[in-house]
Amino acid sequence: MSSTAALQDILELVRPELSRMDQELVEDLRPGDPSLGPLLEHVAGYRGKQLRPALVFLTGKMFGEVAEAHYTCAKVVELIHTATLVHDDILDGAVVRRSEATVNELYGNEVPVLLGDYIYALAFHMAVSLDDPTCARMFSAAVRVVCQGEITQCLHRGDTDWNEERYLQVISEKTASLYGAACRVGGHYADASEPQLQALWSFGEQLGIAFQIIDDCLDLTGEESVVGKSLGTDLGLGKLTLPMIHLIGNSGDRRERLLQMITDPQPGRGFEELRQEFDVEASVAYAMGRGREFVEGAVRALAELPEGSARDAIGGLAEYVLRRHY
Repeated sequence: MSSTAALQDILELVRPELSRMDQELVEDLRPGDPSLGPLLEHVAGYRGKQLRPALVFLTGKMFGEVAEAHYTCAKVVELIHTATLVHDDILDGAVVRRSEATVNELYGNEVPVLLGDYIYALAFHMAVSLDDPTCARMFSAAVRVVCQGEITQCLHRGDTDWNEERYLQVISEKTASLYGAACRVGGHYADASEPQLQALWSFGEQLGIAFQIIDDCLDLTGEESVVGKSLGTDLGLGKLTLPMIHLIGNSGDRRERLLQMITDPQPGRGFEELRQEFDVEASVAYAMGRGREFVEGAVRALAELPEGSARDAIGGLAEYVLRRHY
């Protein structure tokens, strides 16, 4: 079974909830000014795997029934994720997202900056509509941390002293914090206890770290037609991801040549050119192994949570992260 088919099977438990969420987002994203229509329709196509809203619904089901607040939280996290993608494409100079041209490729950089802000504003308008402020508090804190991680990464592009510890801290901020928040709010609005909420956060955080590690491996090894977005952007921008950090640490007397390739980046330079000179496969394998360790840690965190189909599905999502090709 393909990883895509496996994911669809895993998400079957929350298919009705995800379908309703999608329908509501069509209305929620309807613009007040018709000129925004094509933009919002375009970024609606960025909604792909829907892992984060699925986690909101699955963690809710783990403790009982999905409540109305879960739908709001799911929409909020999906909109936040969409806004980060719009902004990420500007930062990376990406030209393809979900196999379509990015907003910045179509309109330049000014429009997607404002569009991302527009989507963030819509997300937080939804969040504060809930009587319980937890959704707004959790996701506003998560967005702050996401931005902190992105800024740190930007400031250290081409920094050859970047190490694994600092890399893990940054991806914990810029990727894993949103996964952790999605899991925790799902449990909160289903009346989970504080120890259970802590276990949910631990699961989401470790799952998010694993997801980003695999994403960074795919940036070097994936096929653009399969992954559906511009590849090689990390290396081209001098971003030191885990495979590259490991490669630098094991490059021996070829270190200076490798550092030259990193500190004098060329857009589009990717896996093929590196592979000709360095054992990139070994470093990717190391990074994949670290990704598996975080998945295993995430699965261990589930042991503190109620057994059942929802927990099984969440465990399946963790395994999917390792098998995915896009």
